[in-house]
Amino acid sequence: MKKLIFQFTLPLTLISFGIITKWSYGIVIDDKEVFFYGFPMIYKCEGFHTSLSTQYFLTEMVINLCTYFLFWLVITLLLNRIWKINIPKLFTKIFWISYTALFLGFIYMTNVLEDRYSYHRDFEIDIFHSGISIFETHSTDRNTKLLSD
Repeated sequence: MKKLIFQFTLPLTLISFGIITKWSYGIVIDDKEVFFYGFPMIYKCEGFHTSLSTQYFLTEMVINLCTYFLFWLVITLLLNRIWKINIPKLFTKIFWISYTALFLGFIYMTNVLEDRYSYHRDFEIDIFHSGISIFETHSTDRNTKLLSD
């Protein structure tokens, strides 16, 4: 079972966490309007302290990762009952090497762009509109008529 989690469930969790999420457009109370990201909880938004920076909320991010992991664990267990899942070691090694390289690149970029990490979101928000995002691509039209629908 450990092998199945390490070779199948955890990679699916990390891939889906990075690719598919929920976006929300709202206003930070007593501040500006921004896009927020995360499902089921908001774990990322634009940084307020400098341009091109991002704020990450670690508690919410861990909860989201656990949610994604539990989803893929249930899918894995159901699939493993129907078919015997066998992932070749080569694919696993390629995934973990690629993921490590991407993660190191992310750490470098987060340092360069002065991203901020907090234990939790310490400001209140009011959400106007939301949807599903793949690779964080979504409409950035901030027309209030669209947002009021």
